[in-house]
Amino acid sequence: MNPIRPKIARWMRKRGWSYDTPRSGVRSRLVALMDHRPWWDWGHMLMVLAGDNDCGNWSDPEPPTWYYRLGKPKHMWLTRYPRFPLSRIEVITDYTEFRSLTEGLNEDQMYEWKAINASQDGELQLGHQYWGGRFYGLSRWETALLAKYLRQYRRSTLWGARSWLYSLGLHATVNKKRPFRCHATPPRGSGGYSHWYCEAPRRHHGPHRFGNYEWSGNTADRVEHRPERTP
Repeated sequence: MNPIRPKIARWMRKRGWSYDTPRSGVRSRLVALMDHRPWWDWGHMLMVLAGDNDCGNWSDPEPPTWYYRLGKPKHMWLTRYPRFPLSRIEVITDYTEFRSLTEGLNEDQMYEWKAINASQDGELQLGHQYWGGRFYGLSRWETALLAKYLRQYRRSTLWGARSWLYSLGLHATVNKKRPFRCHATPPRGSGGYSHWYCEAPRRHHGPHRFGNYEWSGNTADRVEHRPERTP
């Protein structure tokens, strides 16, 4: 492992780079890429580049949440017609800003705010933050806002490429194979997982090992937890 990379990561952390706002910014990604990762762990690095920072864990890119409420529209100076529909809507895209703005409001005042987001299953939702909503019967103001939200989200995910790249990195991280190693997996029914590839050198003597687990390769034996390596 390159000893320079951890030093660069520590230098960045001292300057607050790992707590950059937003959390998925360029600085936080650079710190994660410079951290303790071997060169062959390309899956984790791809997850950092394509995923979203979730308290230090890089998760699948998800749609952001927009909070909005309707206000008085801005009118043109001469004709007094309403200007572009979105000029009537107050939109907040950062949750910290939304929380500080709505702190201390009662239930009726909170009901003025609505949100656009996605559920845990990826289903698009629009309506009140706590009471839900529906897509039919939208005003033209909300239709314009929804169209803008979808356009920006599609651009931020590179039209689906980020999710695809993230899934490739996740698969490579789970099925991690160190190069020039044994790569034997535990027998079926031995208590191990099929993505545990032996990290010992090729043609090694003794049991196979992945992390703190060892197995003999015999189908009758089970995987054992051994923090200390077998001599």
